[in-house]
Amino acid sequence: MFSNLIKNWYTDLVTVWRTESYKEGNTTKQRRVLVKENIPCRVYRNSNPSVTMKDTASQVTRADMMAIDVNEDIQTGDELLVIRGGNIGKASEPRRYFAGEPADYYEPFGGAMPDLQHKQIALSGESRTK
Repeated sequence: MFSNLIKNWYTDLVTVWRTESYKEGNTTKQRRVLVKENIPCRVYRNSNPSVTMKDTASQVTRADMMAIDVNEDIQTGDELLVIRGGNIGKASEPRRYFAGEPADYYEPFGGAMPDLQHKQIALSGESRTK
């Protein structure tokens, strides 16, 4: 019963990028690597920030929350590109976020309500306005 409910609750899609260090000669460099694409998720607490005016540009800063399957590999600092409604066929521009520290929530009540486990991630995002 809950399996379909939870599966259908993940209406968004996320692509995860991670910074990886590597050696080139005697120099340590960093590069972004793709971890996984199109993971079902849900941004369930969406902030509605206003535009902030700065001396050089205006910007929007977001602080949202995301739920995702507890088994997915997302780490603090990962870059996340979220397509709102992407898992239900809606096309929108990806929103860029960075992952806060993930919190795992496992099956409550001794497994009496299966499939309620999930990973909760605080999202931080900032974008310049046109």
